[in-house]
Amino acid sequence: MKGRNWREYEPRKPQRQPRTTQEQRARRRRRKGGLFKKLKWAVLLFAIGYFGFLACYTFGKPYTIALDAGHGGVDVGAEGLIQEVELTEHTVAALQTLLEEDGRFRIILSRKEGEGASITERNEKFQKRQPDIMLSIHGNANDDSSANGFECYPSPPGYENHETSLAFAQLLAEEMQTAGAKLRGTDGVRFGYYDENGEKLLVDSSDTEIYDYDTFGMLKNMDCPAVLAEQCFITNAEDVENFGTEEGCQKAAAAYYRAICRYLESMEK
Repeated sequence: MKGRNWREYEPRKPQRQPRTTQEQRARRRRRKGGLFKKLKWAVLLFAIGYFGFLACYTFGKPYTIALDAGHGGVDVGAEGLIQEVELTEHTVAALQTLLEEDGRFRIILSRKEGEGASITERNEKFQKRQPDIMLSIHGNANDDSSANGFECYPSPPGYENHETSLAFAQLLAEEMQTAGAKLRGTDGVRFGYYDENGEKLLVDSSDTEIYDYDTFGMLKNMDCPAVLAEQCFITNAEDVENFGTEEGCQKAAAAYYRAICRYLESMEK
């Protein structure tokens, strides 16, 4: 044996027999079965995560706040030194940010920025979502450029949510006054109606008579505190400077945020 390579004497390894067609089919079935099981697990884990997120988002935050940016789309609202829709959208965006950063609130918007939707569509959307508070933001206008100040309109006397709406409106007026706004009327809170001729009728909050008139569309059929705010006069230079610019809208949003927090905290007590 000397001088010969020992590898020549290794026993030959048995050659692998080709698989039969039946074995090949069985192997393919096992592969498919394994892939199907993995896919089922992936779908199951995704579903658990997704529905867990929905449950956390829906039930993990105690308060739902409905925010309506008045007008929208081709309807720019009143026009003065700025367009009303600019004020409403900037303020709602700033308020949404403050509420989301707080962490206690779910936010419902009546429409997306730049999107158009009728008052009825926006109101019905809020009714379906049953918020804890509804705030509709607008800008005021007048042919007399000296007209100025803040005023807001809660659901009027005779509505089931009148008392809670009035309490929220009073807090809004207080916070806007603290922010530097002049309050119109007695305390910045009024009731708004449309009379039998469709003319707008505004009365002071001291007038608690129940009128058989329609009120503003966004205040209708709401079970929660509902208030329409006229943030400032877009036809008055000082008002626009204070509450109509981007910085001014942020200042108003901060006032609204404080009023929302004060109202809900008072309800908890």
